[in-house]
Amino acid sequence: MSEESRIKEEIGWYKVAFAILMATCISLLAWLVENYAIAKPIILVLCWITIVVVIAIIVLINRKVFKKLDRLEEL
Repeated sequence: MSEESRIKEEIGWYKVAFAILMATCISLLAWLVENYAIAKPIILVLCWITIVVVIAIIVLINRKVFKKLDRLEEL
């Protein structure tokens, strides 16, 4: 397998992870908005922490994909 094909496959897997994490983040935000008034404070805090962690992972994946795209342009 050439390096170009390998990079394209990696980008494909990153796209899958990106989509799953985006769906997770949107779902958590929707849950938070719907249950803000009735949820226990610890659950709300944990939800916010989880949202922040998921967003951080999304940003990391995004950076990795752009690095891979730059590498792909060099080939």
